[in-house]
Amino acid sequence: MEGLVLDAYIARQPIFKKGLKLFAYELLFRGSSTAGDFLHADADQATSQVVMESFYSRGVDSITGGKPAFINFTSTLLLENVATLFPKDQLIVEILEDVEPTAEIIKACRELNSLGYTLAMDDFVYRPELDPLIELSKIIKFDFLLSAPRDIAEMLTTFNHKGKVLLAEKIETDEMYDFAADMGFSLFQGYFFSKPVTVATKALSPLKLSCISLLKEISSGDEYLDFNNMAEAIRTDVALSYKLLRLVNSAFFGLRKEVADIMRAMTILGTREIRKWVYMITLSGLGSDKPDEIVKMSMIRGRFLESLSKKCARNISDEAVFQTGLFSMLDVLMDMPMKSALEGMNLADEVLAALIDNSGPIYDLLDLVISLERSDWFKVESLTTKLNVNATVLSELYLEAVTWMNEIPF
Repeated sequence: MEGLVLDAYIARQPIFKKGLKLFAYELLFRGSSTAGDFLHADADQATSQVVMESFYSRGVDSITGGKPAFINFTSTLLLENVATLFPKDQLIVEILEDVEPTAEIIKACRELNSLGYTLAMDDFVYRPELDPLIELSKIIKFDFLLSAPRDIAEMLTTFNHKGKVLLAEKIETDEMYDFAADMGFSLFQGYFFSKPVTVATKALSPLKLSCISLLKEISSGDEYLDFNNMAEAIRTDVALSYKLLRLVNSAFFGLRKEVADIMRAMTILGTREIRKWVYMITLSGLGSDKPDEIVKMSMIRGRFLESLSKKCARNISDEAVFQTGLFSMLDVLMDMPMKSALEGMNLADEVLAALIDNSGPIYDLLDLVISLERSDWFKVESLTTKLNVNATVLSELYLEAVTWMNEIPF
């Protein structure tokens, strides 16, 4: 992110189709208190700089993994045709709720529409003067915390939304998801997917038992791993064998000769990296019946925490902070309380404190990345001050972690 001149926090949030298939990401950004509030006079300039220097110069594709990006557009950005700097298949122009439907705005949106850009209306609350923008927009986005679900249902009867895609935002529970789906919504944004569904007597599949066995093996705390035991566990599982060999033979490692032997693949990775990669492979196995986004978020958290810990000069091992991020959604992947999910793993005390008790030297780092994901900007600001790290560094580390995760073959 060389050349970034704006101190800004950056995050992304997934948007799902029905069945929890990833549809797109919303890219979110806000200036830090030292850079001026985005809601004041320099909002358009600040937003434009962040969009151009954080996303356009880096490449939206590297941040979204090839999925479309929802980006907020103010009136000024619409009138200045900033959207045309992006490929139309990578961008969804999200018209902010405070954009007034003036003749100039409608003309600008009509031009974008004619060029093939997808328009979405953000935090929608119906009023008749919005009809021209409704006609031009493909996606209508409702905030389920801003408006009560029953008020939204009533609102849908007051205007013509035939042919429009309805997006439910701030969906935080499975019940809200079901309610919105029954109302006709087909896109969903929120953290309903990241909560465990605890079942007292849940039987784990053979694949998940194999994954848990591997996790316990590599989290033993021993300096040397028993590669023979691990190789045997991987060989007995077709999915794990395929994923490990696909990883080692990918462009990520750039080997001249293809590797077909599990033990050889593990030797190439080495003890330090085999721990990381097997964590990821086994998490993917544990999440075989979950949205891929849960495993991706876990991996981003692990990488981000490891990098952030170094910037903050915390005297904690890289593996401990990486494990904390990577295992931070293990309760969701296994549908059981975190304490039960971690049972039998010989993890460091600071990892257990962060994941089970929300305490200890790593917890502030974990709390920061979770707040960033949820665009809880006030908490992000407070934690960055506490950790003595600025917004630019934070965003650089976050985007690096996202890019790193996107490069890993699954």
